[in-house]
Amino acid sequence: MELRQIETFLKVVELGSFSRAAERLGYTQSAVTMQIKQLEREVGARLFDRMPRGARLTDQGRAFAFHAREAIAALERAAASVRIPDADADQLVGTLRIGSVESVATALLPTLLARFHERHPRVELIVSTARLERLAEGVLDNTLDVLLTMDRKLSIARLERTVLREEPIVFAASLQMAQQIGPVRIDELAGLPLVLTERGESYRHELECLLAECDEQLHPVVETGNTETLVHLAEQGVGIAFLPRFSVAHSLRRKSLVELACDIEPISMWIQAFTHEAKPVSRAMAAFMEMLRVHFEYTE
Repeated sequence: MELRQIETFLKVVELGSFSRAAERLGYTQSAVTMQIKQLEREVGARLFDRMPRGARLTDQGRAFAFHAREAIAALERAAASVRIPDADADQLVGTLRIGSVESVATALLPTLLARFHERHPRVELIVSTARLERLAEGVLDNTLDVLLTMDRKLSIARLERTVLREEPIVFAASLQMAQQIGPVRIDELAGLPLVLTERGESYRHELECLLAECDEQLHPVVETGNTETLVHLAEQGVGIAFLPRFSVAHSLRRKSLVELACDIEPISMWIQAFTHEAKPVSRAMAAFMEMLRVHFEYTE
């Protein structure tokens, strides 16, 4: 079914005549007749009764006309959504769908989104948070344009990776708790009050692996996927947080948290962005990826 067939059909409906529709559209009458016959074959129904003085819609034709008008209107709305005045021809338009793990979404994305929106106000930004596996599926099935995560350097089939920055993972606690506990020792870690991300989170997994070598297991006071909640719990003295430094940077600056020294080998993760290797890169995607590289002082 072709768009021109639907447009021709609606013009015949409007004018009530094959010949008048042909004249208005600049076709021969035989061309209009052929288009309508092709359309009728494709939909499997007779759309017009041919009358001596014109064409009259059948019941099936009236039903088809209703939906045909809706389809044309939807196409016009789609075109209008990306059409901008000549004076704004350089402005980016469209939608950018970003998927992010919770820690990056909470601590880093607000600044990035505000900066991008300031530069490209006509781009609609849609953000989703989930576990890495779910986000990767979103990029693969084209429900997401960009995936942001923090993990060991990853390779995901059919996704193109951009490594943005290495980020240390730190222990942070309220000043009072820090004074009570002192430096964190790996042989004492299992007995400390900890507020941690959920099992399976990249940096918690690394910490659990270190303890497993000492035949120890973590027993957190609280575990939650929301890193902002963990920061607040640590500030209130509920426990020690183990989070990316960017997640606690604001609290460290205002001294509501302090970073704890520890005898554990430093753990770092990499902030990474993924896009589909076969997906055409829109101007909005390209602009967002370039902004990420600049913001994180991109080095591969």
